[in-house]
Amino acid sequence: MKLSDVVAQHGFEPSDLAEIKNAKLYQRINQDGVSELLCVQKIGNVMRINRIALLIGSGMVLPLSEKLDQLLPTDKVEDYLTKTLSTA
Repeated sequence: MKLSDVVAQHGFEPSDLAEIKNAKLYQRINQDGVSELLCVQKIGNVMRINRIALLIGSGMVLPLSEKLDQLLPTDKVEDYLTKTLSTA
């Protein structure tokens, strides 16, 4: 399954907030108004997964949690995202 399909199943859409080399940036807005950013970046034969909850409004961006920062082999990314995004 394509990465964009995996994250879309959990409400994430492509984001245009930034461009990161060799990466895809996704965003979702939860029912409580909190935004989550998810970045998946290819680095050699591994993928870096970053995720953080943010409160965005009135020209301010406030982090609401510690960011998740994980390095995984490429073949483990889909399973990892499916498990972790479904518990959010």
